[in-house]
Amino acid sequence: MADTFSQVLDLFPDSLKTIAGFGDDLSTAGFLNGEFMHLIGPLIMGAFAITIGATILASEEENKTIDQFLALSISRSRYYTEKYLSLTILILSLAFIFSLTLFISNFIYDINLNFSNIFYSGLCLFIYGTTVGSITFFSGAIFAKVSQSAGIGGGIAIIGYVFDSVYKTVSSLGYLKYLSLHYYYNDNGVILNGFDFIHLIVMLSITFSCYLFGLYIFNKRDIKS
Repeated sequence: MADTFSQVLDLFPDSLKTIAGFGDDLSTAGFLNGEFMHLIGPLIMGAFAITIGATILASEEENKTIDQFLALSISRSRYYTEKYLSLTILILSLAFIFSLTLFISNFIYDINLNFSNIFYSGLCLFIYGTTVGSITFFSGAIFAKVSQSAGIGGGIAIIGYVFDSVYKTVSSLGYLKYLSLHYYYNDNGVILNGFDFIHLIVMLSITFSCYLFGLYIFNKRDIKS
């Protein structure tokens, strides 16, 4: 299959293969890294995280139902944190489903993925989804608008993918990779090589910063009622 797939790829320009995420490794893990981890996985995970992150907090305020919760004997910090934990658990559940699917596929079809391949793929998608979801959730804490929150989270995710593609095809624009969330997510070919810990720290820093600043702003501003 690798030989056949290689012949098909040779029909496409190098720039298009780069944008699609295909490199020189045409093994099963290499194919999954290029097709699934580079494009399909973050697309599904990003859309899921943005949808949940935009609605789980901002929709309560936009629909005027938040007063019912805050009228209870709970603090704003607890309310905000429990909403955020719900977002994180949902993203973790989807990442687990991805990993379980790969595990079952590997068991049935023997596609030569070891446990570390599967673990890294699921964990990486979880961290990517949490980062994108945290940015969207943070936007909801500031603006209390579902459409605005989703637009900011989606815009950052899309720009990250575009910048990641541009810097790989235009050498003079290499600096754009540092502005790309997609670069920090999978530039190291996580399903093949594991995490780049510097990239991991960057993504976790973004996640925790969004949570903390969002909590501070949510506690300070007037809640729409």
